[in-house]
Amino acid sequence: MKFEIITLFPDYFNLSLKQSLIGKAVEKKLFDIEIINLRRYATDKHQTVDDIPFGGGGGMVMKIEPLDNCLNDLGFVYKDKSTNEENDKEKIILTSAAGKKFDEDKAIAYSLCDRITIICGHYLGVDERIMDLYDVDEVAIGDYILTGGEPAAAVMVDAVARLIPGVLGNFESALGDSYMEQILGTPCYTRPAAYKGLKVPEILTKGDHKKIKAFRRREAIKKCLKNRPDLLKAEVLNEEEMEYIQTVNKNFKKDN
Repeated sequence: MKFEIITLFPDYFNLSLKQSLIGKAVEKKLFDIEIINLRRYATDKHQTVDDIPFGGGGGMVMKIEPLDNCLNDLGFVYKDKSTNEENDKEKIILTSAAGKKFDEDKAIAYSLCDRITIICGHYLGVDERIMDLYDVDEVAIGDYILTGGEPAAAVMVDAVARLIPGVLGNFESALGDSYMEQILGTPCYTRPAAYKGLKVPEILTKGDHKKIKAFRRREAIKKCLKNRPDLLKAEVLNEEEMEYIQTVNKNFKKDN
């Protein structure tokens, strides 16, 4: 796979994508990351990439010409409006506070692509006509505003890259993470088994994997009820788990 990040601030990624497992994966050539300076594609000597919005108002808008020149140079073609077909192996992503929510399902879908090209949005946004010319996924990493799209791009690359086989030392750990089953992950423990009077749940130390799996599932549901109850609405729960939820909710009410 190849990641391409189109940005006004290429130096932002000098360290952020060269650390930890992502940096090691690049060294192992499990995927490539290319940082592209959008200013190289500006049409004037001042390398202007933004202008005031039509209709007035504050802020600036990223110009269409540099973006079009850049995507064209990268080999992307204009979308065929007569077919409305999308390329599942090559995706152009625009980081945008107005975009669709980036979640684990999107990360999984993007991890199956051969090429991910991310445009780091800035200012008020980009000239809307770039979406008319190309198939672009507008994506937001959360319900908040950032100073630019670079942090969002780094988050998406990290979330997608870790799903590529070989990036994590143990791919099973990725499959067991929060959101892989649409609910939060279970609480984790490691040595020492006792610390300042706090003990690891005994069931985790006995080696009965069937009971451990059931325990972790219950604890994940409990954490979800506390932090993200909305996620459970889409989760398939058996009768025993539904009864467990009722018990946990009763205990929450007593404690509060």
